[in-house]
Amino acid sequence: MTSNRFGIFHRRTPVAMRLSAIALAAMLASGTAAAQAEPDASAAAGTAQPVDAVTKAVTKNVSTGAAQKTAGAEPADKAATHASAAEHPTATTSAPLSLAQGGAAIKQASTDRPTVQQGIPSTDQLGVSHVGNAAPEPAESPRQGILSGVGATLNDWGFTPVFNLVQMYLANPSVGQQTGNHEALTFVSVGGDFDLQKIAGFNGATIHFQQLFVPFTTNLGWGKQVGDVLAGQPGPYVPKVSHLAVFTWEQKAFNDRLDVEVGKSNPGLYFAAPVCNQGFGCQSAILQDNAGMNPPIYSNWGGRVRYNLTPALSVQAGVWRSNPAFPFTNGWEWTDSVPDSNTWLANITYRTTYQTDPYPKSYELLFYHNTATQTDPFTVATHKGTSGMYVGGRQVVYRPDGGKSGASDPTAFSVFGSLTTSFDAHASTGLAMTGIAGVMVEAPFRSRPHDSYALSFNWATLTPNEQNYLKQQNLAAGGTGYTVGRTQFGLKLDANIAVTRSIILSPYVMRTWNTNTWGNPAFTGTPKNGFVAGVLASVFFDKMLGLTDH
Repeated sequence: MTSNRFGIFHRRTPVAMRLSAIALAAMLASGTAAAQAEPDASAAAGTAQPVDAVTKAVTKNVSTGAAQKTAGAEPADKAATHASAAEHPTATTSAPLSLAQGGAAIKQASTDRPTVQQGIPSTDQLGVSHVGNAAPEPAESPRQGILSGVGATLNDWGFTPVFNLVQMYLANPSVGQQTGNHEALTFVSVGGDFDLQKIAGFNGATIHFQQLFVPFTTNLGWGKQVGDVLAGQPGPYVPKVSHLAVFTWEQKAFNDRLDVEVGKSNPGLYFAAPVCNQGFGCQSAILQDNAGMNPPIYSNWGGRVRYNLTPALSVQAGVWRSNPAFPFTNGWEWTDSVPDSNTWLANITYRTTYQTDPYPKSYELLFYHNTATQTDPFTVATHKGTSGMYVGGRQVVYRPDGGKSGASDPTAFSVFGSLTTSFDAHASTGLAMTGIAGVMVEAPFRSRPHDSYALSFNWATLTPNEQNYLKQQNLAAGGTGYTVGRTQFGLKLDANIAVTRSIILSPYVMRTWNTNTWGNPAFTGTPKNGFVAGVLASVFFDKMLGLTDH
């Protein structure tokens, strides 16, 4: 039926959040993608629906407009929005697009923002992308590793290699529709940045390139087995083994105040910077689905323009194609295999670091508009385009040292929060609002200056018509009635633990309440409230080997 409203990593920032750093940054490209022929372990929940059947259903609904919904079937436009039945030639050999339960298709997960980033932003690095920095980046650390000499030579020539790995493990011991399952994925990112000023004398020009490989996966249907917005939503669905994540030309001018970039990339690298402790855990499904910011490992043609009004204040605008067939694309396509839409984005950000501010802060206001035709999940009425906004911020509020200047990685306490809302009460996804609010402590132990811990409260609210749709689907599938409320809640504890300078563990655990069936409307029972947990292990081989000094 549909793919998922999920994804994997997030945006580029120096050091810990650097785009080039994350293998999982599942966003970097190279060669052609190979289909992943691994059967979906979650098929035990029901029979897998053939991809071609899904494609026919979607094609029919798209061509005829809105026809009355049949019991146990989701509107095709909605399916296309969440993970449209792609007509990609390899779709039939890829991992199953959907699972069936009670005779109805389950929305299949795509990928959250685990792709292109380390997802471990410190307050001093939050949202400060190496793309278009107005303020100087942190000083380079001493190069270490057996290939330090090679790395220094390459860097002097103008090439900064990227070679990283991210291992992800997710489990739902007691939450959702099918408990006791897990998902595991391995991401390897290879690529680099080419400084054309050093290589060819083109001032301010850089080519960014990264290819993401996914050599191992287990149970890609995990997100659908959980089946809700908060716990299962981050479950990545990556049916290919190779993805072009980034292939762009970036041009800076006017002393780096103006920054322009065009090519194949993902808007999540530049907009809606995560403010929580683990970027993987606070990406809004509204931005992934309503706004059409396809999961990070999936790149589309696009471009952006950013201007730094001051070292802290900047404005930015961009537009990308949004391909509904993203689960079955590899990034190297010249054109799209199915009808797509345009995603228009504009933001204003204010960010400071410890270099200039003893209590750094990061704020962002973002507006989006996607041109795709929307189908109300309950009435099946259609309309053109959908819009919404995102606002997020993080602020250091207390330092035991009183805000001493020049301190390196000080112990600091921060508050953070974000809110994403749709202006469209009849959008295909049925999502009205998502949010997060929490507290964080960085470097709690002086012997471990790079660790961080956070506690956050999460929520997600569905539109009234999505709620009616879930009730309808429950009865159609043979249930006795859907009694879960429109708003789901979650309390989450997470951490980033620096095992070495090149290996970081990011575990998390979350307790949910009012767990919904948004991810699998055809569930006949009531999903369980409970615990979901996971861990990401990020290994930066480029830094470990001395190929980079970041």
